[in-house]
Amino acid sequence: MKELVAGYDERVLIRNLSFLVPEPAFVAIIGHNGSGKSTFLKTLTGQVPYQGQILVQGQPFVSRSGAIARALSYLPQKNNVAFPIKVHELVVMGLFRQKRLLDHYTSADYAYADATLAHLHISHLSQRTFTDLSGGEQQMVWLAQLMLQDAPITLLDEPTQQLDVYHKKRVFDLMVSWVREEQKTVLCITHDLLNLLPLEGYLLNISQPQPRLERITPEVVLKHQRFLEEKAVLSV
Repeated sequence: MKELVAGYDERVLIRNLSFLVPEPAFVAIIGHNGSGKSTFLKTLTGQVPYQGQILVQGQPFVSRSGAIARALSYLPQKNNVAFPIKVHELVVMGLFRQKRLLDHYTSADYAYADATLAHLHISHLSQRTFTDLSGGEQQMVWLAQLMLQDAPITLLDEPTQQLDVYHKKRVFDLMVSWVREEQKTVLCITHDLLNLLPLEGYLLNISQPQPRLERITPEVVLKHQRFLEEKAVLSV
């Protein structure tokens, strides 16, 4: 990524952001509210216009919907479902990349979805109606769907915000396993800095005047924790 500038209309939230993510890697994106964290992920998914250069595997990133779908999976901060749907029906939709228009999901597809739910220890939700679930349960279901998408780069916007302490740890462990076992690159916005302490990967503090990747260590995490506690985000 080279000299990225992005924002909305005349409000620029990201200025001259440049960094290189070694693949595969886990990257925690932190910063104050309003610092541009979500804008950054939306820029990568083609939702926000930008200037500068975004490279994927050393090649310029093509911001066409098909190219984005092949390269990225994305879990936004809020996902809304306005109609009743069974959990296993929602999860199996993560296989949409492998389907042609009007293709049906097969018994093998549903078996894969069920295995993913089991991997996350939420098989008991399979036949539940998604809209009847708690916020934390819904978030775990979205993570199951994300796993089925199987893109090389995964973007998550505060995936643990509605989860209890136990499930927060499980989600961070899950993201690390995607990097180690599936060779994915994971970019995750989070305010849960203390959960980063035992992890391997990188940290990017968007609130800094010149953000850069730093290897996650306890010292680095606590340094940025103090930075965020002591300094208010500047208005743009």
